[in-house]
Amino acid sequence: MPIVTLALSLTWAGAAGAGGLSSVMLAGAEGLSLEARVRQLEDEATIRRLLDDYMGLLRSRDWDNYIKLFSKQGQIDIVEGVLTGRDAIRTRMDNASKRMAAAAAAQNRPPRQSAEILSDVRVQVSGDTATAKSRFTFLGEQEDGSFRVTGSGIYTDTWTREEGEWRIKMRKVSWDLLAGAGAAAAAPQSGAAPPKP
Repeated sequence: MPIVTLALSLTWAGAAGAGGLSSVMLAGAEGLSLEARVRQLEDEATIRRLLDDYMGLLRSRDWDNYIKLFSKQGQIDIVEGVLTGRDAIRTRMDNASKRMAAAAAAQNRPPRQSAEILSDVRVQVSGDTATAKSRFTFLGEQEDGSFRVTGSGIYTDTWTREEGEWRIKMRKVSWDLLAGAGAAAAAPQSGAAPPKP
């Protein structure tokens, strides 16, 4: 029992440092055994790490590994509609990045720098499924060298454990600071940020 208690304490500290534990998650864990609570906290920490990985893969345009974060029939709901399956998601992201590269080449300049920020992450695990909500913010370099927000909104995710690994089953991308036509205008045209979402 002391080993399990220590593991719970360490996992609790790690999750708190990564953004805190929601009162809803804690309330849902009250009826669980200590071992189940440790497993739940470990799963939450894993999903938080994968959310960070997602932003890095988006930045590097590593589509081969990016699509592995989705389940085999995973979906993403974006401005253009719902894409289903890894192949469809990869094709969309690859085409968007190629359009951005072509636009930069046409202007005889390298792609501009960008930064992707994930914040306000909330994760709730229930067995082999989980929900997550997080805010994304894209910063893009402008012609004068300054940076501005080129897009921001909310990711609302459903996660599933597939073949022993956590994967995104459905991601809804909801733009708020640049909703609708503004979001489309802020995306690949400037070459300032990675292909969104």
